[in-house]
Amino acid sequence: MFHHHRHERAADGTRSRATWAELFYDIVLAFGVSQTTHILGHSPSWATFGQALLMLTPLWWAWVDVALAVTMVEETHVERLLLLAAGLATYGMGVAAPRAMSGHAEAALFAGSYLVLRLLMGEATRRERPFARTIHPYSAGVVFALALTAGAFVSGPARAAIWAGAILAEAVLPAVMSRRLHAMTYSAAHLPERFGLFIIIALGENILAVGARASAGALTAALVAALVLSFVIGGALWWLYFHLAAPAVEHSMRTHRTPATVVRDVLSYGHLVLVLGLLLVAVGTGNTVAHPTGVSHDPSAALLPIGAALFALTFGYTRWRMFGAASATRIGAGLCLLGLAAGAPFLPAIATLGATAVLLVAVNGLEHWLVATGRRVPLLFHRPVPTGHELT
Repeated sequence: MFHHHRHERAADGTRSRATWAELFYDIVLAFGVSQTTHILGHSPSWATFGQALLMLTPLWWAWVDVALAVTMVEETHVERLLLLAAGLATYGMGVAAPRAMSGHAEAALFAGSYLVLRLLMGEATRRERPFARTIHPYSAGVVFALALTAGAFVSGPARAAIWAGAILAEAVLPAVMSRRLHAMTYSAAHLPERFGLFIIIALGENILAVGARASAGALTAALVAALVLSFVIGGALWWLYFHLAAPAVEHSMRTHRTPATVVRDVLSYGHLVLVLGLLLVAVGTGNTVAHPTGVSHDPSAALLPIGAALFALTFGYTRWRMFGAASATRIGAGLCLLGLAAGAPFLPAIATLGATAVLLVAVNGLEHWLVATGRRVPLLFHRPVPTGHELT
């Protein structure tokens, strides 16, 4: 019975649940995400932020394409082997990520692994034939991977420019080729589950970063307080996503006139910003735990509230794309967090941590009270809803 449940199919033939092979792939991906976090955490600056973003974005688009590719097929031994091969390629990218911008061997491993991953996904979609034309997001992705491979053989600013151009072009591809995405079949259950699992991975990075920093220092009252507040922040971010946002995504996938729009704007673009926000939170909380009572007078002290603000504000965008209006509660929380970020360099780190926790708990508590008492969450930026359906 359990075996049958894990392979349950939706009425349209798409996958309705994640498989064990997909979850194994996610473990490998978690390592890659952790490596990009370490890039920024080692020396927070605009330069390292750009490097971390350059490493994270290919990992993200590769994972998106893996999630979309496997939702169209029945699980077989061939598909399991394909996911394992994709996992090995992703593993290579994660190993190379910290030094891919400076080392020749690491750059070759990162770009070569990405090219292999793209070729594997291209072959998977070719076998399923979801696209009527030769040029589509999967085949174009191979071109961008070739550009990364070419950039691996140059050094310094030239490599950064080539990689940034290729990654930016790949990022805008879903918007340019949005009509081609309509040819694919999307699972209203499987895809939201997969993207929710990625959010769990990014949230887990916060737990790992804080725990590693805490275990390396002396156990003091300030450290214990910082640990508790960091955990509260992680729980509050989890609640922001899984209490209302995750069910809303699945509802939108079932009711939106063009599910491909939800896949592109909410899952692909929106969730990339959500993950980026969580990684900034991970670095920010890790730095706070390392020096809880210190006042840094450094812009890096704002990473925590900026990451939390990105996370909250992105829900405004995703809800607007799905249902035609943004939640005023989350927009307001995001703006308050940005205000906190402006003053964070001049505050003790634990004060920034505590204020962030209070703001996140407050917005969750307010939304819970509104829903529990039958009141509507106040909305902003109204526009016509494509389906006539709306979720409070």
